[in-house]
Order: sequence, then structure tokens, then C-alpha cells
Amino acid sequence: MKPQGLLHLLFFLSTFIGFSQIPQIDVAHYKIEIDLSDESDQIKVDEEIKFVHLDSNQPIVFNLASRDESKKGMHIDALKLNGKTPIFRHENDSIYIDSDIQKPKTQTLKISFSGVPKDGLIIGKNKYKSRTFFGDNWPTRAHNWFACNDHLSDKATVEYLVHAPKNYEVVANGKLLSVKKKKNIRTHHYSSNILLPTKVMVIGVADLLYEELGMIEGTPVRSCAYPKNHKDAFYDLSLAPSILEFYINYIAPYEYDKLDNVQSTTRFGGMENAGCIFYDEDALSGQQSSENLIAHEIVHQWFGNSATEKDWCHLWLSEGFATYLTNVYIEQTKGQEAFQEQLKQDRNRIVSFEKRYKAPVVDTAYSSLMDLLNPNSYQKGGWVLHMLRNEIGDESFHQTIRSYYKKYRLSNADTRDFQLIAEEVSGADLQWFFDQWLYKKGHPKLNIETEIHETVLTISVSQLDDLFKVKLPIKVHFKDGTNTLESLYINNHQTRFKMKYNALVDSIEIDPDIQLLYEAVR
Repeated sequence: MKPQGLLHLLFFLSTFIGFSQIPQIDVAHYKIEIDLSDESDQIKVDEEIKFVHLDSNQPIVFNLASRDESKKGMHIDALKLNGKTPIFRHENDSIYIDSDIQKPKTQTLKISFSGVPKDGLIIGKNKYKSRTFFGDNWPTRAHNWFACNDHLSDKATVEYLVHAPKNYEVVANGKLLSVKKKKNIRTHHYSSNILLPTKVMVIGVADLLYEELGMIEGTPVRSCAYPKNHKDAFYDLSLAPSILEFYINYIAPYEYDKLDNVQSTTRFGGMENAGCIFYDEDALSGQQSSENLIAHEIVHQWFGNSATEKDWCHLWLSEGFATYLTNVYIEQTKGQEAFQEQLKQDRNRIVSFEKRYKAPVVDTAYSSLMDLLNPNSYQKGGWVLHMLRNEIGDESFHQTIRSYYKKYRLSNADTRDFQLIAEEVSGADLQWFFDQWLYKKGHPKLNIETEIHETVLTISVSQLDDLFKVKLPIKVHFKDGTNTLESLYINNHQTRFKMKYNALVDSIEIDPDIQLLYEAVR
């Protein structure tokens, strides 16, 4: 997922506080039957949830938006647990249900409710004034339109029966099982048998045109766009098959039933819904300027959707991975110069951000989940992977990425889990590396002074503010046209290096291949 813009971000920074994990609930399956209308924004939902209640000492709790003063939110019309009507209450955007079942076993909750969604399912108009219904669940907004355990750690399968006026097309996670028409209503039945977190469960209902782009390693790829600019959108989204193929080869086989890339009204630049990626309607302009965005969202199908962070403070395992593996795609398709230029841009964003706000990448002190959509999670997380690659080597790094995904696909992991994989693959003790770059605030600030006297090169490095352990690459150029690479190991506030060569020194380059996250200061 990529934030759309600063104004959107600032607005939602002030409005979002995420749900805590509900450890006593383990959902297996959601079946969501939803009625949509052009007559009003009210939805009607009949839902069935298969789940296990793990702690009988606690009430059963599900998240569902309750009515507020604006009359938005959901009203429960009926609720049955295992065929019986239990005692329950609906308040503070949650349902609390009494249960007398003592041992963990699969239970069935059937619930009917209606109302106007506060959020999550965005009902409105696109830029062409056509009516649309687009799910937009990240981070914890799914509960605004269906009852759920709205936390990324609880994955489940899902199916949708979407009843909508016949003039609309419907997209969703999973396979399209059937389309049935009754009078002026069409019902689309989608089903995903692959475990998903609620943040990437989605439906989209709008006037859409489709373009089939063929099969990539058995996966059908399709573009979905508004009729009025479908040519531009289809041109941009035609990049998806080659990007998908690149990541299948680089990471692992693709997990989901299909890959739909959909023009939408998402508030983000792109949203990585599983097998059904949504793009901001203005991101598809016909210039193919969204190649990096498309790559970023496709990476998420592996990291974020399938291998999902255990909790929000480990968001870099999703966004940092998507950022850096997009850069790897640039490296392989556009070359080293483009790759390094992107790294420099990312580094500049990190340095600029940390002048305003200092926090570790693994940030447990956030006040809002939207606070985490910052360069720490994206660009710095990506840079950590880049420096890890330089630390353990290309082969070990690539194997680490593949091994981590293999172990945690369709599951959840945290930063420590990734560290253990990297250590196992490389054979290196990386505790210092992860402590320094992920659990410590800030970045190295280096004042570098050089003195050249014929064949003697003297470099003095002052490390300002916090002390970091770094390896500073330099390239020494000689007047005879040759050069050599050096690595300066810095672990003190003041370090002086004096090097003598057999040729006259002409000049030096600091970090010529863009390998170190640091700020040059005077």
C-alpha cells in the first residue's frame, strides 16, 4: 500500500486508533451476503462466521461498527450462535456475546444487520460522477461493513454474495463462482479458500470494463477500469503480467486465484487487496508512470498479504519489503544507475523525515495506526534490507527472502522471526545489525574530512549524535587512471584513517555504490 498524499494522511492521522488483537477468537471462515442499492447508501448484510472461541473465561467478541450520532453504523437485526439466540450487547464498535461452551470447538455465528457504513466500504461517486462501492479496509476498517475479528493476526477464508443493480460489475478476492440475475439485480458469488487478514478482504462494485491479459504461471491477470478512461488505464496496467512473472521467479509461486488490477476510489495511491489490487483513479494516466506503484502492490501479494506481520509495529515487514523489492525490480529491469538513484531518493526521504520525527522502525509507541505510514516503515525498512544484502551478500540475501516467505506464507511473523531466518541462511550473528537499524532511533551523521598528499590519503570521520557501527565504503581514484575500493570501519565518535599507496592519489568518492544509510554533515 502506498499513501496517496499528505492531506489524506494528516486527516487520518487524527482519526484512527486501531483495534487490539482479540486472542480468544480464531476465525476460520466468513460468508458475507450483502445487498447494495442505488436508492440509498444503506447496506443489508447477512453474515455467517465459523470460528473457535479459545478462552471460555472471556465473552465472545467481534468487531462491528455501532450506530453513532450521525445515524451511521450498523444495527443488528438478528443474531444466533449455534442456532440459538444468546445474550449479547453491541457497543463501542464491538459485539459482546455470552457463551456457555467450555471447550474450544468450531462454532457458528449468524448475524443480520443493516445501516450506512461509516467507513471501510466507501459508497460515493468516482471522478466521472458514476456511483461506486469500493472496500477500503486498511488498517482496521473492515468492521465498518461486516462483523469480524479486525486484526491482521487472525486470517480466514472468505466468500461474498453481492446483490447489486444489474448495471454494475463486481470484483472481489477469490474465484468468481457464479453470476445470477433476478429481475434487475445480479448476484456475484466469489470465494477465496486462501487465508486472508481482514485488511485485504475486499469487494468493488462499479461500472467497469475488463481486459484479459492472459495467464502467468497459471494465474489469470486482468485489468479493470472505468469506461471513460479505460484505454489509459489498460495501457498502464498492461505492465502487470511481466511484473508478476518477475516476482514469481524472484520470490515464490503466486498464492492467489487471480490477479485483478482495478481502478478505484481507494484513499491510498494503491491498496494491495489479495488478488484484487485497487489503484487510485488518478494513478492510471496512460503514461505508464505508475510502474513502481504496480510493482509495489504486487510485491505485497507475498509480503503483507500472505506472509503477514504479527502486529502493526512490524509493518516494515510489509511496507519495507514492498519498497525494497520494487527497487530490486528497478535494478533488474532499468539497471544499476536507476537503482542507485532510487536508493538516493529513499535515503533523502529518511533523513528529511527523521529531522521531524525520530522513532525506531519497529515502533511500539504509535498513537494511531496511520502514524506508521511514514518513511520509517517504507524507505528506511527498505534501506535496512539493502544494507542486510550488503552485509551478508547477494546470494544469502536472496535465499533469506525466499526462505522467510516459504516458512511464513499464509501465516504471521515478526522482526525476530525474520532475523532468525537471515542468521540461519548467512551463518552470521546479526543481533547487532537488527538492534541498530530497526530498534534504535535515527541514522548515522558523519562529518568526513579528507586530506591528500601525493600517495598518502588521510580521512577523519566524526560521528555526531548517537553512535552507530558502520562500514563506510570509499573509492580512491589515482592519477594514473586506476582506482581501488576501501571499507572504513567506524565504531567511535572520532576515527582517523591514514592510507599510503603506490600511486598518486587524485580524489575519492564516498559510498560510490550507495550502500550505507547515513547523513553527511559539516
